Amino acid sequence: MKGWIIYNGALRIKKVEKLVKKLSQEGKKKNLDLKLIKNNQLLPSYNPFGKPELKSIIDLDEPDFIIFWDKDILLARHLEEMGFRLFNCREAIENCDNKALMHLKLSKAGLRVPKTIVGPFVFFQQNLTDEYIDKVFEELGDKIILKETHGSFGMQVYLINNKEELRSKIMELGSRNFIMQEYIDTSYGKDIRVNIIGDKIVGAMERRNPSDFRANITIGGIGKVIELNDIQKEVALKAHKALNLDFSGVDLLYGKDGEPILCELNSNVNYLSFEEASGINFSAILLDYIVERL
Repeated sequence: MKGWIIYNGALRIKKVEKLVKKLSQEGKKKNLDLKLIKNNQLLPSYNPFGKPELKSIIDLDEPDFIIFWDKDILLARHLEEMGFRLFNCREAIENCDNKALMHLKLSKAGLRVPKTIVGPFVFFQQNLTDEYIDKVFEELGDKIILKETHGSFGMQVYLINNKEELRSKIMELGSRNFIMQEYIDTSYGKDIRVNIIGDKIVGAMERRNPSDFRANITIGGIGKVIELNDIQKEVALKAHKALNLDFSGVDLLYGKDGEPILCELNSNVNYLSFEEASGINFSAILLDYIVERL
């Protein structure tokens, strides 16, 4: 069985390359021919009759499936229009990549998320009134979390302490879209990453960062394997299902009442730290799931 693993050719983050190489090597053990392909090695196009086609700067054999480890939504859509099965699918990746869309999907599913305000769409530069800024703090509290709608590895997420900081950050963002959320102080520098494949939880890690409000391991957090309680499991699985994911990393915050609050979901989950900490071969389980689904 042949498959492609598509990842971003311009990202230049070593941990991503390490992950896709690990996945490819695991495939060899299962007699799967998994070819690593950068998204900028492909040239999606349409013929004069409107049929989607795919050219490439490298030699390629048509795959039986594609593991799409990228956020190139247009390429993912093109490949699905050609009839390829993607893991994860285009819709799931898009809903995870856009934090505003993610918030809408999770809220509609009845899941507990931080109180959120979606910033207004703008063409060039925001021009928010004092009344708008005042109302944001009235709704969300004395401190807020501002997130650009697109961002990874804990980047593009900011802790805002006052109205002047909010105004300054929004002006700095220019035309980039953002959301604003209530600050969950009981989860400062700590969260839970739940790794899921199919409808099963593979395992979970608590991540802690004493020097930053963000717990991401990429920016200094340290993870340890933990056992989830029933409520945490239920919330994580429900969120995973709501976004139609094959595999994911679900991030949970610690609420003031001890109940989990959904932070976000990751379709392109970096699971290498989890594998190292737990000894669980996430790559192998994922490939077994894909073969079963096919």
